[in-house]
Amino acid sequence: MNQAEAKRRQVQVISYIFAWIILAIIAKLTGYSGVTYVAAGLEVYAIIFILVSGGVADALGRVLRLRISKGQYKNASAMRKNVLLFQIVLGAAGTAVAVMAAGGIAEGLFQIQYSTVIIMILAPAIVLRTISAVLQGFAGGEGAELPGAAVSILRQVFILGFSLIFCNMLTGYGKKVSNLLAKEEFTSMYGGVGVAIAVTLSEVFSVIFLTIICRGKKRNSEKAPQDGTRNVVSFADSVRILFANRGAQTGILLLAMLFLPLGLIFLQKAMGGSGDTAVEYGVYVAGYGVVCGCIVAFTTFMTMPIGVKAMGLIRREEHRFARMVFQSGVHLNIIHTVFFTMFFTVLSKQTAEVICGENAETAAKMLRGGASVILFAGLSFYFARMLILTGKKYLVMGALAVADVVYTIAVAVLLNTGKAGVLALVYGGLMGGAVLCMILGTFAYRQMRQQMDWLQVLIIPLAVACIAGILNMLLGKVLTPHLGNLFTLLVCLILSGALYWAGLLLLRNFREQELEVIPGGKWINSLGQMIHVM
Repeated sequence: MNQAEAKRRQVQVISYIFAWIILAIIAKLTGYSGVTYVAAGLEVYAIIFILVSGGVADALGRVLRLRISKGQYKNASAMRKNVLLFQIVLGAAGTAVAVMAAGGIAEGLFQIQYSTVIIMILAPAIVLRTISAVLQGFAGGEGAELPGAAVSILRQVFILGFSLIFCNMLTGYGKKVSNLLAKEEFTSMYGGVGVAIAVTLSEVFSVIFLTIICRGKKRNSEKAPQDGTRNVVSFADSVRILFANRGAQTGILLLAMLFLPLGLIFLQKAMGGSGDTAVEYGVYVAGYGVVCGCIVAFTTFMTMPIGVKAMGLIRREEHRFARMVFQSGVHLNIIHTVFFTMFFTVLSKQTAEVICGENAETAAKMLRGGASVILFAGLSFYFARMLILTGKKYLVMGALAVADVVYTIAVAVLLNTGKAGVLALVYGGLMGGAVLCMILGTFAYRQMRQQMDWLQVLIIPLAVACIAGILNMLLGKVLTPHLGNLFTLLVCLILSGALYWAGLLLLRNFREQELEVIPGGKWINSLGQMIHVM
């Protein structure tokens, strides 16, 4: 992975943070039951898209770059045409399946009849997103990563803008339908329809943007000297090469997001598809999920350059330094995730009040019992990325499959033998996340031929985080009645964060070599020298 591709992936991670924030905004527009209706539709859309075009952009970009680097411009041109035609047909088939199966999936599988229309409106987005993935692969084949980074941000901007417009328009109409039929669910359903329209329109504009970019790239490629290749790659060979390069990534993406629809299916079956269940699942996704998802994405953003640097050192056969860089990434990941796990566990009530309002009690229980998933997910993403970069994609697939099985069994047992309700999804996620983290961590450390430094990397940050947690507990009780929830969170974040980082510096938790490779290391080193601990 080159630096341009690494930067593009970092921008994509930022777009995921924006997506979580947009989801929290949508919850205010449609209500949490509306979030559940939209989530069911988006989960169907995501699964079909992954099956149809998961990993196409990266795989096609790699294949085209290889041919262009060898001067095989005719082969590259043939690959573009063949893959575009094949993926359009495949995307159209995925769209047709989504439209025809919408009712059966929504009412039979998810037991949410109000998601039927949403799935049907999202169906055209499958073929549109497929086209944009292929166009992004064209740009990547020319060595241009900026279009992929730009479209990931623009997509979220379009979704937010169109959601604000269509949700407000259709929610008002939904209220009239609800009053007429004496069913409140139609208000949320029509709000969800507005979100589905926003997602589909955002894909239209994404395709237009990438088409303009690729037309400019095509003019430049036409000026390049053409090779003398006689045997141009055939249509069948183009498809075979594409599938050979994207197969593992498709499996990883599918297994990584499978827990969401599985959780919804089990929850709906156990709870009988009641309206309260829809609200609780909405809180799980747009409350608990937003908090944990944003922090995990932020941590991934911070540690992604470290993984790229470690791989560069491995390719140069500087294995000793690569192991140190790898360990630094684990250390930085744990430092961030342990702190935020502590913060949201202790201040779960205040966080839930700010994000979820009248549904704060349910969200607080989720954060109190399940904030540790931040630690497991953050480390799992880091370990998985390292294994993928070293070519161990099938190990990652196997670990994800095991984690999904553990999650499924845990959720099924908790729902059928206890009264956990939606908390079963939280506890199941914790169990699955812990198993995934342990498996991937074991594989990653063996791959790097290194031992975990438990004291420096885990125990000291955990101990200092506990002290910061006690401070947060005291401040939360004292400040909340006077400052309110939002300002209490801000004050606690600043004061406990300062105590946490000062404690790590005083205990000399950072090695000088680590500070040379981690983001913000120079600033930490300067601060340590100011207080004479470095």
